[in-house]
Amino acid sequence: MRDTKSVVKNSIFNIIYKGFTAIFPLVTTSYIAKILLPEGVGKVEYAITIVTYFVTIASLGIPSYGVKAVAQASEDEKGNVFFELLTINSASTVLCIIAYYVFIFSTAYFTGRRMLFAVVGLMLFLNLFNIDWFLQGIEEYSYIAVRGIVMKIVSFAAMLIFVKNENDYINYAFVLCVGTAGNYLLNVFRLKKYIVFKRYNLHIKRHLIPVLVLFATTVATQIYTMLDSTMLEYIHGEIYVGYYSTAVKIVRMIYTVSIAMVAPLYPRISGYIKDENKDAVNAILSEGTRIVSLIAFPAAVGLFCMADWIIVVLFGDAFMPSALTLRILSPLVIVFSLAYFLGHIILMSLNREKTLLYSTILGASVNVILNSLLIPGLQQNGAAIASLIAEICVTAFVVLASKKYYKLDIDFKFASSVLVSSFSMGVITCILKNNFHMSFIGLCGVCVCGAIVYFGGLLLQKNREMIKLCSKIAEIWR
Repeated sequence: MRDTKSVVKNSIFNIIYKGFTAIFPLVTTSYIAKILLPEGVGKVEYAITIVTYFVTIASLGIPSYGVKAVAQASEDEKGNVFFELLTINSASTVLCIIAYYVFIFSTAYFTGRRMLFAVVGLMLFLNLFNIDWFLQGIEEYSYIAVRGIVMKIVSFAAMLIFVKNENDYINYAFVLCVGTAGNYLLNVFRLKKYIVFKRYNLHIKRHLIPVLVLFATTVATQIYTMLDSTMLEYIHGEIYVGYYSTAVKIVRMIYTVSIAMVAPLYPRISGYIKDENKDAVNAILSEGTRIVSLIAFPAAVGLFCMADWIIVVLFGDAFMPSALTLRILSPLVIVFSLAYFLGHIILMSLNREKTLLYSTILGASVNVILNSLLIPGLQQNGAAIASLIAEICVTAFVVLASKKYYKLDIDFKFASSVLVSSFSMGVITCILKNNFHMSFIGLCGVCVCGAIVYFGGLLLQKNREMIKLCSKIAEIWR
């Protein structure tokens, strides 16, 4: 599989899919924000936050572990691995569905909002069909991309039809859930191509320890990534959740696109590590890090410089408090990208799930302490500062823990070209902001000019990765 699949094609398809996946909530929120306003957006985001805790428990770390398990399994073993992990996922999801509805219907705190919480519970039911980990493990990124894009387009059309005024927030929640996880239903039809439905000898126990360790890691991660919204709602109300979630969505969108080109390398890296092919691991990690850097650094600079325009143009003046929050969070694009590619992927492939758990506990501890200190006085900006510091701590931990297993080839010329081009782009965008009208066309114009300056700067400095990417893309589409 690793020899016949094209990494470049997988990367392109993954960029398209992840781009749509990231842009979907951004575009929908941009439309919805002007209808539901911060309070309505905050209601739905808070409900999504609560159900996500249960989805996280239901998934048990399988979305991460499953990719590696499938990639490292022989062709004869893939069927066994699939049904073993599917059995675990199904059992945990059914238990979480029961627990979730008992929780929301027996807790007085949710009185008056139970219909909304019942609707977002659909995400738990759809988790029964989440086998994307299997499709990623066999590197079926083209199918994932096409399936996801179609579902996002249909969902957005439904949103335009069914969300018309501020009282339609429950309709918005339903469509958002379907748009986020509804494409899992289509996986059932695709499975027949890869899995023979027969009697398998299942050995579920072999997966329990790594799955449970990753589950603990995921829960700890969700605690400190979702605790921000939970504490904001409890201390200051839903409107501040709306401010915060808007900025977070933008950062996640950019981060998702940033790692989209290198995410398909995960199955291959796992395979190379299993085969103890150190040269191949070093080569693929070096190239992947250069690609991530090409995207993450200018993206973070662009977000910082254009934060006020992005917020006002896409979400309206009512969300202006989110602009400073977005500026605070903008470095996370770089932090997340490095943590994922130089930390999580390596440690997962090496079966070092416990190290990931320790790093997450560290991040959760830092985040909880800082949230408690900063949110009361700084609202959503306090949550942003806490998240940034916590993620930097996590990234430092995982990169230090994994760096002894590989050797990167990142020369000074490459690094300096990225930094110089990013800085030049930032200067130009700040200058152009004073000469363009704050509008959607103006925002697009400034972004396009900034991109031209950045990529032009890379080519002028003969950045080797930029030149290589251009030639590969041209090769594919000839």
